Order: sequence, then structure tokens, then C-alpha cells
Amino acid sequence: MPHRFVGRARTADSIRLERPRPTTSGTVRGRVDKPDVTTRAIRLPDVTQAIFVDRSGRRGRRLRWTAYALLLLVLGLLALLWLSQAVGLG
Repeated sequence: MPHRFVGRARTADSIRLERPRPTTSGTVRGRVDKPDVTTRAIRLPDVTQAIFVDRSGRRGRRLRWTAYALLLLVLGLLALLWLSQAVGLG
């Protein structure tokens, strides 16, 4: 395929070869085949199929320990609230 100018930017090859710029008077028009637009069925995933499968159990363990930490934090805050009420600082 011969070297062509693309857009209006000159490439290093075109500067080195010093070819004249093409003009619009010598424009060649051609026809392009139409794209293939045949209809294909889209395969939808099964509704009951698992979306996320964690075979190692890592995600479940991390989620469980995060829930434990949150529960411990809430219980600690409740204990501090209870102690502040018992002592009369509140």
C-alpha cells in the first residue's frame, strides 16, 4: 500500500520524501460493501445462576470479621454510654 497523507498532519516519511500534497480535485470515490447486520439471538444468563462465586471462602471470612469488628465497636460504645450514665457524667 503506498504511503498516504492522513488528515492535514505531515509525517516524518512525507517530509523526507518531499512529495506534493494531494489536492481534492483528484479525489477518487469508491463503494464499500454494506456491513453484515444479520440478527443473532442474545444469550441471557440464567436468573438462578450465581453472580459471584468465591470458592476459597476469603470474601466470606473478611465479611464476617468486618461484621465482628463493627459489632464489637458498637458494644464498646454502648458500654461507655452506660458507664457514663451510671457514674453521672452524662
